Amino acid sequence: MAANLFGQTLPHNLTEEERSRLHEIGLIRQVTDPPQYIQSAPAEFDSVSGIIFSWQAYSTLLTDLVKEVAEHDTAWVVVSGTSEQNSVSATLNSNNVNMDNVVFHTAQTNSVWIRDYGPWWIYDDLGERAVIDLVYNRPRPLDDDFPETFAELYDMDFFGTDLTQAGGNMLLDGQGAVIVSNIIFDDSEGFDPTLTQEELEETMLDYFGVHKVIVVPHLEYDGTGHVDMFVKIINDTTVIVGEYTSSASAAGDNYAITNSVAAQLAAETNGAGRPFTVERMLMPSYSGSVTYTYINSLIVNRKVLVPVYGFSTDQQALDLYETLMPGYEAVGFDCNDIITSNGAIHCIAMKVPAAGVVDPICSDWLTGDVNRDGNVDIFDVFLIADQAASGDSRGICFDRVADLNGDDSISLYDATLLVKEIMRL
Repeated sequence: MAANLFGQTLPHNLTEEERSRLHEIGLIRQVTDPPQYIQSAPAEFDSVSGIIFSWQAYSTLLTDLVKEVAEHDTAWVVVSGTSEQNSVSATLNSNNVNMDNVVFHTAQTNSVWIRDYGPWWIYDDLGERAVIDLVYNRPRPLDDDFPETFAELYDMDFFGTDLTQAGGNMLLDGQGAVIVSNIIFDDSEGFDPTLTQEELEETMLDYFGVHKVIVVPHLEYDGTGHVDMFVKIINDTTVIVGEYTSSASAAGDNYAITNSVAAQLAAETNGAGRPFTVERMLMPSYSGSVTYTYINSLIVNRKVLVPVYGFSTDQQALDLYETLMPGYEAVGFDCNDIITSNGAIHCIAMKVPAAGVVDPICSDWLTGDVNRDGNVDIFDVFLIADQAASGDSRGICFDRVADLNGDDSISLYDATLLVKEIMRL
């Protein structure tokens, strides 16, 4: 099956052949326990180390995007092997790409749509990045395996969920909220037919530290139903929602749907309880069975990479991004080829969040000083001994500074070691 899929230019949507194999989704994958501690899940707009691309299709667009990203940040380019790497390297070099910022990663993938199957991220208690993996809602096993191989390559902690979700259907605000479309409950699109709202919320909390799940209606006739086709979070309180000029310019009921979602989000708050401000951005008219969008864009530090089509409204969209995001440069990329496969820039790019931007928790705790009085003394010994006897954790920071021998458990041996340390002092 994997061999049959490899090398094909698969569309963003399910093919008819794949619809006959929905039962194969998620068969070969690793589900793990959730992280023990999550400081945060990076937001859509947070700073990045770079972007991952899979070199499976749309090489002209990928070349342009890699060139833009690699000006200042890392562009990870996934290739199938040495031969393809040499070919892609030659293409990038001939287009004057800054190759110092290009990193090739050899892995077998099925498709270019890495936003949907690529690694998601959290910052853990040490401020380190860890990979969170979703079940890809396509019977594309090579794609579904990719996050684990990427985590292994860079020696990052890996956590696999049993949640069937597409990355393009998930927008994080960095404050503990996520926006998804209700396509996630549609088993005909490869999602889990048994998933409940409660289970969705539980998984998002356990693996992402997200305590608020906002579910909005999905667009009709756009091929995927993913929220990133018409909604974008640009900061922790500002959301852009697409807008059609009339019902005649939209497919199906999308004129009403976009207006309804805008009203829904305007009445919502982010994960910190602050109201959202909703801005509207033109959705070009539905034409030739294609849902055109300017919202499927990619934020890369101080740039916004925007799909354009040679329409008279292209510049209006670029100007609106720069108005709504002061200090950012909006750069347009021709997406006429890729949009016919029901996706654009956001769909073929997955971020790697910036390293070293989140401080380790407990960094101001002194080893052994579990009562935090500024002294390491007999009172700390009593507290450690009490925890060792009871087995009840007093919190992650207490546990860390009480674990004198570094064996990830609190025992009377740790209390004994602290007594010896006090006597030495």
